[in-house]
Amino acid sequence: MNAMNIWGELVFDRGTPVLRAVVGALCSLPEPLRATRHCLGEDEVAQPIEDVAMFLRSLSSDQLGPMLRAKGARYTVSAPGDKRVECMCQFNARAMPRVRDFMERMAALKPAFGFASAWAENAHRNQIDVRLRLYRVQVFLGQDICKYVPGLYWLTLLSEALAERHGVPLSEVRQAALEDVDLGGGQRLFRFHDDPAKWRERADEIDAVCAAVPGIFNIADVRARLVGVTEEREYEAIVDPWRRTG
Repeated sequence: MNAMNIWGELVFDRGTPVLRAVVGALCSLPEPLRATRHCLGEDEVAQPIEDVAMFLRSLSSDQLGPMLRAKGARYTVSAPGDKRVECMCQFNARAMPRVRDFMERMAALKPAFGFASAWAENAHRNQIDVRLRLYRVQVFLGQDICKYVPGLYWLTLLSEALAERHGVPLSEVRQAALEDVDLGGGQRLFRFHDDPAKWRERADEIDAVCAAVPGIFNIADVRARLVGVTEEREYEAIVDPWRRTG
């Protein structure tokens, strides 16, 4: 692996572990993944988490944060509305050899979906970049697990329940993956690349799987509808169904 950051996300359905449980797990991971500092904003100086139990009690289930810092990672945990708990992750070079371990450990909390990938692969799967008449717009789409499985990435953590909900045949996902690991509890970890930095080597193949397998978001569908679109109103009408809801 080269010197690059890995990005990821874990999404928990309502009724699965709440914000405190997820934060507690992040504070209990081995180094360099363990969260040891917290802050409420990117520009704020992170404060040490000296007493994990006390810190967990201070959290509100509907708050935007917190942002957590580890030696090898950054996490932002939030509970938008009452529909889900989300954990956004960024891993630096120090933590990259442990990203798979992170996914396997967090699977014990039964997320509905999770992924880890190079930023470029994430953008390839979910980002739209369009030049409208007056300005250029970039937006990430297709990340709402209430509507579909958001995509397939270097490491993809997929619950059997979410696959069943959206009619995703796991046999077809398994056939495309380089590795499929049953983590127990209805959690499966798929690996689609040997090296996250070399995701482009299989990009066309995985794109074809996203297009062919039902229940998986396919960014090509949106891009095709946006060809020739230059007006903001028309653009908004096309992309709105693929935006993540609250």
